[in-house]
Amino acid sequence: MNASNLNQRLRRGPRLTDLFSKWLGRTVAFVALLFLIAPALAIVVMSFANDARILFPPKEWGFARYIEVFTSGKWGAPTVLSIEIGLWVGVLSLLIALPLVFALKRSTLRGKGVLEGSAIAPLVIPVAAYAVGLYGVFAQLGLLGEKVGVILAHTAYSLPLVVIVLSTSLEQIKPDLELAAMTMGASRMKAWLTITLRLLMPSLLAAFLMGFITSFDEAVLITFLGGVGLVTLPKFIFDSVQYAVDPAITAIATLLMVVTTALMLIATSLRKGKK
Repeated sequence: MNASNLNQRLRRGPRLTDLFSKWLGRTVAFVALLFLIAPALAIVVMSFANDARILFPPKEWGFARYIEVFTSGKWGAPTVLSIEIGLWVGVLSLLIALPLVFALKRSTLRGKGVLEGSAIAPLVIPVAAYAVGLYGVFAQLGLLGEKVGVILAHTAYSLPLVVIVLSTSLEQIKPDLELAAMTMGASRMKAWLTITLRLLMPSLLAAFLMGFITSFDEAVLITFLGGVGLVTLPKFIFDSVQYAVDPAITAIATLLMVVTTALMLIATSLRKGKK
């Protein structure tokens, strides 16, 4: 074997290895993606069925379950309650997160690490453990089964995501812009309103949507803290599966996924548009 043939084989080895690595990586990624989206796709397929019970694949196709959702009144109240709580959570999380983020990023406040860790804590604490802790506190405050208690719990739970969205956006806005405006005669408040807040507006809308989505999809906290009187849409779906499987929940779940995905895409596009 001469030297040229040896060099050719050595060059082929890494190429074959690279091809195999790429093929293996893509295969693993495809299988993982399929594993993640398969349940969602199954729900979508089962929602277009006219069968009396949930079957996969459906034996009879149609829109009977969607017709039931829009004509039956039992889904209306939970949906309205979920929207109402989600709107309150979106607003309150913004009102809390905005000054908090400015204190963390633009001030010389001591203990900012502890403050930031406290704000992010609900993101790393298991939601079931978080709900149990809130249950004891709310029982003492008389907030169990109260809408205010659920709104406060959802706000605390969604706050970390809102803080993260606003923090990353505020870091991209240079404080020199406000200083330049003040050197031209603008007051500090006017510079903040016309420069920083204006540049943050797309991120504020995105953060509001993140808070709304987190609350709208939440089912664990409402189960622990809502009692029997407060039933949001996710809790209604959970109860329907647990006590009496209603085939219409496949249509509700599909609509819920569509709405949530659309809002997430809107929030993402707002942030990208801002950049």
